[in-house]
Amino acid sequence: MAAVMIGVDPHKASHTAVAISAAEEPLGELRVRACVAQAERLLAWAAAWPQRTWAVGRRRAGPPAGPAVAVSG
Repeated sequence: MAAVMIGVDPHKASHTAVAISAAEEPLGELRVRACVAQAERLLAWAAAWPQRTWAVGRRRAGPPAGPAVAVSG
């Protein structure tokens, strides 16, 4: 298991990321605009935790999309 989980809540205009420890304690939070330039900012912020797993929520129109998708790296 990764030392840090970074959860991302994607929205049309912005994305909010929260990093938590293996003990589920918050380590940091970042909100960026939903654009390519801000993606670089998000990756630079996440670089503070090299042993990380990403959990990205899925959005779509209609009923709830279901659970997040986790990706290591």
